[in-house]
Amino acid sequence: MRKNIAILSILTTSLMSYAAMAQDEAAPSPEGAPPPEAVPPGPEAAPPAAAPPEPAPAPAVAPAAAPAGYPDEYALRPLTLAAGMFQGTLPIVLNLSKDAVLKPVSIPLDLRFGVTNELEVFVSHTVLGAPMAWGGGLCLGGTNRGCAKAYNNVNLGGQFSFVKASGVELSGLLAAEFRQFSPDMLFAVDVGVGVKYVAAPVSVKLAPQIGIGVNNRAAQSLSNKEDIAVPLQIVVQATPVIAPFLDTGILGSTQDFGKNYIVPLGIGASYLAMHGLDVGLEFLFGTLVRGDNIKAVMGNATDVRMLMLFASWRSM
Repeated sequence: MRKNIAILSILTTSLMSYAAMAQDEAAPSPEGAPPPEAVPPGPEAAPPAAAPPEPAPAPAVAPAAAPAGYPDEYALRPLTLAAGMFQGTLPIVLNLSKDAVLKPVSIPLDLRFGVTNELEVFVSHTVLGAPMAWGGGLCLGGTNRGCAKAYNNVNLGGQFSFVKASGVELSGLLAAEFRQFSPDMLFAVDVGVGVKYVAAPVSVKLAPQIGIGVNNRAAQSLSNKEDIAVPLQIVVQATPVIAPFLDTGILGSTQDFGKNYIVPLGIGASYLAMHGLDVGLEFLFGTLVRGDNIKAVMGNATDVRMLMLFASWRSM
């Protein structure tokens, strides 16, 4: 029995010592001591993660408006300049006709200003309805090189675009044409229309017009009677900066038109050197097809030839 009592005493003492040790471990840490490391809760005890906030909807952005101004592509340009735009074209026309090379050299300066997007006014020096490569304006070389006067003609006028829709544009043209100043003043009024159709990269421009002689309408002279012209230009925008073109049409005096008409043919190209600046050239047969009266004066179909070099600058 004493043996049993001793064993119970040993067990009791051990249990009391273990309880005291457990109590000491549960006691709070002394001040300044780091807290015991927390045991992360199990997955079942973890609170649900908060959903990330939905991004705010992007504000609606209106489509960008087409840039204002004038197209750089030669084929796509309208018949009239944009409001406030100035354009100056400086051509140099070299006569390469048979037996008259560089006799003369002429500069048919062309100046235009856009009063509104529909109305432009101009000062030009070309012959009614003829391509610019035909010449006119300032004549260099004197009488020995085919110049009757250094400066002997000018046109003052305006063009109004009244329809622009679906690639088609229509305009009206009115101009005062001083056909020559000397030796006799020859004055006429030009009336016409312009039609342009654009189906990129091609455009076609037709501008039928009539010039009505006002003074010096002597019956024996054809110089200042009515003239009619139907110029035609076809342009292909081959690249954003290069546009080959063809100039042709028909023009002549309405008096005995069948003997006094001509059909020129010019082939050229315009190159956009930079925004607002074109340079180019055109080679022209002036009377490739012509009536009998013109044949008698001008010789063979390819005898009348011109080469034009030009630069055209726009302010916008």
